Amino acid sequence: MFGKREINAPRILIGGYLGIIAVGTVLLMLPASTRSGISFIDSLFTASSALCVTGLIVKNTALDFTLFGKCVLLTLIQIGGLGYMTLSTTFFFFIGRKISLRDRLLFKESVNLLTYENLRRFAWRVFRITIVVEVVGTALLYFTFVQKFSAPAALGHAFFHAVSAFCNAGFSTFSENMAMFSSSVSGPMVVSLLFIFGGIGFVVISDLYTTLVKREKKRLALHTTIVLRATLALIVIGTAFIFFIEYDRGLTGLPIHQKLLTAFFHAVTPRTAGFNTMSIALFSPITIMLLLVFMFIGASPGGTGGGIKTTTFVLLFRWAKDLMLGRYGKDVIALKKRIPIEQAFRAFLIFLLSGSTIVVAFLLILLIDKQSPLKVLFEVFSAFGTVGLSMGSSLNPFCSFSFDLSALSKLVIIGTLIAGRVGTITLGSAILKPHPLEYTYPEEPIVVG
Repeated sequence: MFGKREINAPRILIGGYLGIIAVGTVLLMLPASTRSGISFIDSLFTASSALCVTGLIVKNTALDFTLFGKCVLLTLIQIGGLGYMTLSTTFFFFIGRKISLRDRLLFKESVNLLTYENLRRFAWRVFRITIVVEVVGTALLYFTFVQKFSAPAALGHAFFHAVSAFCNAGFSTFSENMAMFSSSVSGPMVVSLLFIFGGIGFVVISDLYTTLVKREKKRLALHTTIVLRATLALIVIGTAFIFFIEYDRGLTGLPIHQKLLTAFFHAVTPRTAGFNTMSIALFSPITIMLLLVFMFIGASPGGTGGGIKTTTFVLLFRWAKDLMLGRYGKDVIALKKRIPIEQAFRAFLIFLLSGSTIVVAFLLILLIDKQSPLKVLFEVFSAFGTVGLSMGSSLNPFCSFSFDLSALSKLVIIGTLIAGRVGTITLGSAILKPHPLEYTYPEEPIVVG
């Protein structure tokens, strides 16, 4: 209870996101933000995509927005990547003010922490990590971009891409995204390292720091170990798959080192980053299916990415394995540790709600617009995973497929990316009030399978 009213943290959290989207929409509609004006629905779409660090665009970021408009986008991306509760909690830490119970609930909900311990210190650590990584990323990208642009322009492009990459946003100040640097090693590699680092989650980064740098603990937490192993496995599997499948298809004509780099880049970018060095439409259908799976899995909890998260995927896999082996215990076994079965239930609920959200959005858009089912499906997966990859517009080569959709379908995409960013359980908790049963019914089995 807070005062005399119960705190609904998910509802307040979502309300905060919607409020920031509203402000961003208004700012983007100002004459100072665009060169040729922007409609309300496109402004709403762009603000939502930026705050939810998605990267789907219905306007050419490089040409349609002014410097002021790009600054608005960058601010929304930074707020969305860190989470506005992280920023406000960091501010309270900086001025020495204690955070209220309401703020603690909101912050814990926004970053998926398990405890309320040291929330202010954790937020301050997240803020410092972000600043350091983005500054280093800016410096590294500057030396790549300065080869093609003047020093001031290169610095601006480098800063924008460093923030966008670390926040897993996928927005670019280049019309063709990172395609002009497809033959370069440094540009794609720095960008990919930035969004991998942002995608593993601040909980993992904090644990690595306290364990390996400060030596406050002897071993990494189980969560960290699972995230690192899953991330590495997905990168290796994805890179090898794309390299061999697309060797004589989408990657035809490229030198061997560029094929490998392109395969690596497009194996990691579906995990909610959204950058690309070549058109996704050039990939074969089987590779498109792999990208759908990767976009659905997404990044890791407490980070800047979306999707159902790597830990959810691993936990479901381990639980299924235990059930197949006849281990119907109260816990799930992983790396010789016991994970409470309640977390497996939560993982299954996330999987079910996420899949349902994608199916509903897909069917709604097909009912509203007569478009390619594959393109619609890819766009919906990308929106829910807050990825930003797209099979491209047939009307505007520098925009996402959403550019071709009607206003109503764009609203469906907006709802999907918001659901993907805040999380389906958070969204469900904001709508439904928990109501556990205080009694039981008679038991009777049914036939399944």
